[in-house]
Amino acid sequence: MKLRTKLIVGFASILMLLVLFAIIVLNMFFSMNQAMHGIVNDNYARVKLANNVRANINGIYSEMSALLLNTEETPHAGASRDKIDQAEVELNTNLNELSQMFEDKPDARKLVQTVQILHTSFINSANTVLQFLQDDNKSSARQWYNQHTEPLRSTLFSNLNQFNSLQEQEMDQALKKSSDRYMLTIRAVSLLVVATFLGGAFVAVWVFRSVVRSLSRIIAVMNQASFAEHNDRLPRIELKTEDEIASIGHAYNVMAGSLERHAQEQGETNRQLQEQNWNKSKVAEITALYQGIQTLTGLADVFITFVTPAIGASYGVFYLRQDTEEGAPRLAKAGVYASAPEAVGAEGFSFGEGLVGQCAVENRMLLLTEPPTNYIRIGSGLGYATPHQIAIVPVSFEGSVVAVIEFASFHAFNPDQLQLLDDLTEVLGITIHSVSGHMQVQQLLSESQLFSEELQTQSEELQLQQEELKALNDQLREQIEASERKSAELEKIKVELEDKNEHVMLASSYKTEFLTNMSHELRTPLNSLLILSQMLADNKEGNLTPKQVEYSQTIYSSGRDLLGLINEVLDLSKIEAGKLEVTFDWVRLNGFAEFVTRQFEPVAADKGLCFEVKLGEAIADLMIYTDEQRLQQVLQNLLSNAFKFTEQGTVAIEMQLLPVEHMREIPFNFKGDIVLSIAVSDTGIGIPADKQGVIFEAFRQADGTTSRKFGGTGLGLSICQKIAQLLDGYIRVDSEEGAGSKFTLYLPVNRVRGELLPPYQEAAAALDMEAADSAADAQALVDSTLEGKKVLLVDDDLRNIYALMTALETQRIDVIFAENGQEGIHLLQENSDVDLVLMDIMMPKMDGYEAIREIRKNARYTNLPIIALTAKAMKYDREKCIEAGANDYISKPIQLNQLLSLIRVWLYR
Repeated sequence: MKLRTKLIVGFASILMLLVLFAIIVLNMFFSMNQAMHGIVNDNYARVKLANNVRANINGIYSEMSALLLNTEETPHAGASRDKIDQAEVELNTNLNELSQMFEDKPDARKLVQTVQILHTSFINSANTVLQFLQDDNKSSARQWYNQHTEPLRSTLFSNLNQFNSLQEQEMDQALKKSSDRYMLTIRAVSLLVVATFLGGAFVAVWVFRSVVRSLSRIIAVMNQASFAEHNDRLPRIELKTEDEIASIGHAYNVMAGSLERHAQEQGETNRQLQEQNWNKSKVAEITALYQGIQTLTGLADVFITFVTPAIGASYGVFYLRQDTEEGAPRLAKAGVYASAPEAVGAEGFSFGEGLVGQCAVENRMLLLTEPPTNYIRIGSGLGYATPHQIAIVPVSFEGSVVAVIEFASFHAFNPDQLQLLDDLTEVLGITIHSVSGHMQVQQLLSESQLFSEELQTQSEELQLQQEELKALNDQLREQIEASERKSAELEKIKVELEDKNEHVMLASSYKTEFLTNMSHELRTPLNSLLILSQMLADNKEGNLTPKQVEYSQTIYSSGRDLLGLINEVLDLSKIEAGKLEVTFDWVRLNGFAEFVTRQFEPVAADKGLCFEVKLGEAIADLMIYTDEQRLQQVLQNLLSNAFKFTEQGTVAIEMQLLPVEHMREIPFNFKGDIVLSIAVSDTGIGIPADKQGVIFEAFRQADGTTSRKFGGTGLGLSICQKIAQLLDGYIRVDSEEGAGSKFTLYLPVNRVRGELLPPYQEAAAALDMEAADSAADAQALVDSTLEGKKVLLVDDDLRNIYALMTALETQRIDVIFAENGQEGIHLLQENSDVDLVLMDIMMPKMDGYEAIREIRKNARYTNLPIIALTAKAMKYDREKCIEAGANDYISKPIQLNQLLSLIRVWLYR
């Protein structure tokens, strides 16, 4: 019997005993668990349901007792009835579940049915009591309860007690059966353990004896194999059985055969290693012959002489690579072994020419077996014969072929010879590269020696030239010293110029600051002067004589002229400081025509002049991208000059678009393809030719004498030319003394809109204000929309406060005032009905910016309109006011109509 069978039988027997043991034990435990389950899950659940039924009946009884004992209706009566209904539902549910548990027990089932019948009667009796209570008949309810409901409850409790006693008896019987089954299980387990132990011991002894006997025989044979002298003859195991031990013996016999074959293969490997050692020794021997060789021809001779017999060849030729001037490399013969008296082989090949050239191109060995008889003949003292095989071998270095060798032999080359040839050519490529580099070094060395001799000759010549240059250097050094002295003087002058430039810049900043502060100081009193003189000129009270009204108008006119002078000085200062702001936007050309018509038709009518405004219909509706305010300023200045210097005749303004090609005679480089031409011409006094170059300079006029007929500061044209330059334009003058003048403004137009667009809000507001100014100038009216509004005025100048309060009160506006920002904030907090704040910017202690920020911090004043008043008209003043929290901005001197228009806008926004 096999060992596997023995083991299977033995362990199967043990497993069967264990399985039988497990089945019996598990069956016993299952029975015990089932009994316990019956006790716990069945009997206990039944008792629990019976107790729940008892509790439901007690609940109904308690709630009914509470209802019967109450002499009056209470808010809790409805809740008690709900609890009785809920207890009845739970009682029905528990009785139904209890009846389903006794389908296989007639006695218990009969008892449950009795309980159900009594329960039905009890519920009906309870409902009758509740009906009496609902009819407010508590006496009948108590009587019915004592006669019927209470006896039924007692009978139910008696039956439930019998039911619980029956369940307790069943639980005692089940516990007794469980104890008997437990003792039986203990005895059965003990017997099974003893039987399993004896059976396992018998199987183990039987299997152990059979295995030890077979293994002893195998160990004896293996000990004999370990003392064998030769691995090619090992002892074998005799197989008498067919078990697993026999399989081990068979495996040993197979291993012994494998060891014998391995010994034979190892011997063959040792022989091959000896051959490889011979190959490497030959390579080392031939490589040692390369020592001391300095030419490629000498290397070729040594290689072909010693390698040809080493590989068993009888003929050999060595071809070296040579790079030609044409760029195509060639192979030239450099060495021959056993050459014949007649020329054998070619002297050279191109790459790809013949088998030698093809070998160089492919960079691989070519073997030719049994060549034709007339291909090559190898001779000796005894005769000539044709070789059996020819080998053509390439020699390469870093992938590039540097030589090709051809061998011929009377017999075929064996693998060892070809391997030796491959190893030798690998080393030969490195040697050829090394010798070639050495030859180049030698060549360069010889050339350097020739160059050294030539350089020595040139050095002697240069030494003579050096002496001549030394004298020249002395002269140059003197010149350099003189140049350094001049450079130091120039550096000193540069420092002085930089100091002067700093002084000029400082003076310019002082001038700008002076003009700014002077503007504030002049505008503040001028503001009150203009407002009060305008109010006097209006003579609303009618208490002034015509002469006094004329004086007031003269004062107002002089104030306006002074304001114009201040604006001109400020504009010139801002232009010189590079701070004049231009804001580009889309504007209509016919808007400029309407502007100049509205401004100067009254002037022309007053002076008796003809005023012509020419704007072609083709361009009347076009819009250009420019600064409307600055362009209006230039046109207003040019037209003012034209009317000032013209006593009779015509003043005309003409607008047209011209191609930039028509501007070639103008000394100005225009940007874009289209130019807007605005020409202002007059028939006035004209300008002499020698004065036309200076009229655009500041404070210069054509008539600069003290006895000149026409007034003015000489700033207008200078400001116009500089504004035109800011707009990328140019002003040209054409004039003849006594025949009039023509000033033409040329502006590049990069973008044109052909359709009329809705005017922007600010433009509309500006037009509204201009219209309001014109209407107010014609007739001063009281605006009823402002009547009763309350305005807080914050200004540190009492003259301005008086003038503005007087003007605003004429519109029936209630005005309160403060003289600084802090006082204004307190006054605003005390007067919660303020509708608008007029805030001056330049004030002591707390200026207008800080005061506006403090007001905006209070959430009550988030939407309160604040209009900033300032005499400063420099760049970014409006942006500073808006950033501080102001809604709008107006500069001093204040135009009353413009101020009233802004107040209306922000009060009814």
